[in-house]
Amino acid sequence: MAVENLSSSDLNLLPVLQVLLEERSVTRAAGRLNLTQPAISRSLARLRKLFNDPLFTRTPQGLAPTPRAEAVALGLQQSLQDIVQLIEPPQFIPLESQHSFRLATTDYGAQVLLPEVVKRLSQEAPGVSLEIIPWRQQLLHELDAQSVDLATCTITDAPAVVHGRGVGQDKFVCVVRSSHPLVASGMDVRRYASHSHALITMGGERKGAVDYLLEEQGLTRNVVLRVPHFVAALALVANTDYILTVPYGLARSCASHYDLRILPFPLEQKPFTYSIIWHERYMKEPAHIWFRQLIYEELTRVIGELQEECCV
Repeated sequence: MAVENLSSSDLNLLPVLQVLLEERSVTRAAGRLNLTQPAISRSLARLRKLFNDPLFTRTPQGLAPTPRAEAVALGLQQSLQDIVQLIEPPQFIPLESQHSFRLATTDYGAQVLLPEVVKRLSQEAPGVSLEIIPWRQQLLHELDAQSVDLATCTITDAPAVVHGRGVGQDKFVCVVRSSHPLVASGMDVRRYASHSHALITMGGERKGAVDYLLEEQGLTRNVVLRVPHFVAALALVANTDYILTVPYGLARSCASHYDLRILPFPLEQKPFTYSIIWHERYMKEPAHIWFRQLIYEELTRVIGELQEECCV
């Protein structure tokens, strides 16, 4: 029978046939299926028409299957089990899984936010593999096509098919070399704007978020170095008088390694929110549900600790 012809067959009858084969009794089959005996009898009549065979004959010991019914029985139970597995979501057992995940994030995310995630993965799901790819803003519209399971980023507007969950907040601070003149003199917004700056440009942007804050004050800054990576930017400003403006979490994690000092950002600012985002197609997938819950738990903890430090 062609697949397109299945719509003309009542496949709901097949579980009834399976139970009749097991029970050899209309009464017992009705009890198991929570149906009346007349309902089972009507189903049996339709089964006989579907298979063009009596399927059962009555004997003193109960229903006896015909050769056609016995032949059907050989594959029916397995077929029904296969259908159940198709309908029911597969179980995800982290300890036994060989699943592969792809996560998009910045080098900052990988450096500061993900170490505990990787640690937990190695302990709870040692067979699971993780591929980290660079985050770029265009991925927001390509999550499905790029087969990315999750991304960690800051977003303000997302397509309808992208779901997200906030994991915590951060704010900007400035980092300069330890002997920078501003360390001794202090820094207000005009001194900040008048100095040379390095800018992190992950997607090739010519401006950063702080530039728009400065414009509200009628100020601009002189960006003399543009770098696509967070951690590289720290190393590159370590021997200059440039100012680098970065999230506090990155500054706290890396500044001492490059002998940099952390200075407050000299303008009032609203904290920005880190989120994990994923495409709608993964919403109900068991492995994905487990993975994003693990990411959520670790990132909320790490970012929460950074926020407490930043506010001290």
